Amino acid sequence: MDNKFVMQLMQIGIVSYKEQETLFQIAKRCAGTTGMASAGAGALIGLKAGSVVVPGVGTVAGPIAGALGGMIAGTLSCTMLNAGLKEQLKKLARGE
Repeated sequence: MDNKFVMQLMQIGIVSYKEQETLFQIAKRCAGTTGMASAGAGALIGLKAGSVVVPGVGTVAGPIAGALGGMIAGTLSCTMLNAGLKEQLKKLARGE
């Protein structure tokens, strides 16, 4: 990834760099950005599913299952992107 693309991701809020930011703080921020957007998409996909059986929980409405799945997937992908780009983000934050 080139610096221009990473800077655009930083402006949107998908990636961020703070020296003391913990993995939990990254995941919390990602849940609010990418996770919420993915939850909406997952809910739309889940509309056609009707209801879904979740082991240990029971029957869950399709849109709710889709939203939860989308939020988890979006949050994880954003968190892994931030963790994977940590060194590059550190260089960008230092102006290198």
